[in-house]
Amino acid sequence: MESNSNDNYVLVLEDRTEVKNEKEAGKLSVVSGIDDKGNLKTTEAIAANQAAFLKFNNKDGLLKNFMTNFLKQFNNPTHFGLYKVLADNVEQGVDNLRTMLQSREKAESKQQLAEIGVPFEDYLPQQKNATAIDESKIDWKQLDNLGLTRERLEQSGELEKMLSWQKSNLITIAIPIDDTTIYTDARLAFRTDSEGNIGLAVHPLRKEPQLDFPYMGHKFSPEEKEQLLATGNLGKTIEVTPKNTEPFSAYVSIDPQTNEIIALRADRVNIPKEIKGVTLSDAQYKELVEGKAVKVEGMTAKSGKTFDATLQVNAERKGIEFIFGDNKSLQERQQQRQTQQQGAPRKLCGLELSDKQREALDSGRTLYLKNMVDKQGQPFNAYVRMDKEQNRPRFYKWNPDKKQESGKEKVVAVAEEHKTQVAVNNHGKTNEATKNVKEPLKTGQTQPTAEQK
Repeated sequence: MESNSNDNYVLVLEDRTEVKNEKEAGKLSVVSGIDDKGNLKTTEAIAANQAAFLKFNNKDGLLKNFMTNFLKQFNNPTHFGLYKVLADNVEQGVDNLRTMLQSREKAESKQQLAEIGVPFEDYLPQQKNATAIDESKIDWKQLDNLGLTRERLEQSGELEKMLSWQKSNLITIAIPIDDTTIYTDARLAFRTDSEGNIGLAVHPLRKEPQLDFPYMGHKFSPEEKEQLLATGNLGKTIEVTPKNTEPFSAYVSIDPQTNEIIALRADRVNIPKEIKGVTLSDAQYKELVEGKAVKVEGMTAKSGKTFDATLQVNAERKGIEFIFGDNKSLQERQQQRQTQQQGAPRKLCGLELSDKQREALDSGRTLYLKNMVDKQGQPFNAYVRMDKEQNRPRFYKWNPDKKQESGKEKVVAVAEEHKTQVAVNNHGKTNEATKNVKEPLKTGQTQPTAEQK
């Protein structure tokens, strides 16, 4: 099939379940979609059915998503074959395909079939690499250069996300320039370079999206700028060309936290046919793959309640975004996202906080939390209250809501019985009794044992 990337094509299915020998061609039909139950729909390859044919293009991600759903349906795809045929001359293309299939043992036909065939192995599910980052391979001095520490990231709950290859939320960083220090907000992420070393990627906050400049070779039209500023998503795929690499089709969105423009390869996004218990119609599925916003009703949440939402591929989230209510402007969604991200973390020093505990901390209450884990893996207890200005938890050795009998200024620390333990294990501090300690102190210890020296 001689074509260029702009040509539309259809998929012709060869069903070999009833063939009697290798030389016989299977039944040929054109793919027309997937029904509400996830079953493949096909139609006869005649011009009269042209409107029913499901059309593909090399520039979009529709083929990848179609193949993912196709392979879920067929447990034994070896009895089937899929071939690309140009959409503007389907009848002639199918006749040529049948001729090639009937002589598939010949070298010339074998080569032609390989060129137009869709290899199933390219779309079989790959085992996801869910391995967290090995902390021993991280140069923590990179954080020092930004005025940060590992402990601060851990206490705020951002480190856990970063160790799973995700971006942090906005964090205030300090950038030294000559004799001056500039403070700004940025999202951070660990990334590997070309040599496999783990580095720190900094995504600084921008005043506004830079839409007036070319982005990876693409110049945004006035309509595209308006769409991005209105919704945060471009609403379609475009071709972008990164420096020193081949062009590719991409979804484009704006990071609502930083105003950075984000591109996501369309062929790396898996859009399922069924979402939250609702099977998408062919029209809904096609529009979603194209990047458009699609209203879906009657979805089922984990709680069992049904809900409606607008779905759209979001490049920053690397997948499908659920938009509730009317389509909000980018500014409204930025404010909503910031509100959701402020407050108590879900996990604090290894302790999973309940919704009630997080609500209490967010409301300004002080909690006495038990069985948190320090840097050396030892449990400790502490009073905890949220610092609203810095949006981070503070640890106290006593309840900061009560006046101290001594009248001394409140000290940020852990609970009294764990003060020495955390000072030694987390911060490397020592006194006369602990200066030669070789093993971490246990819960509540103030003096090392003979075995720990």
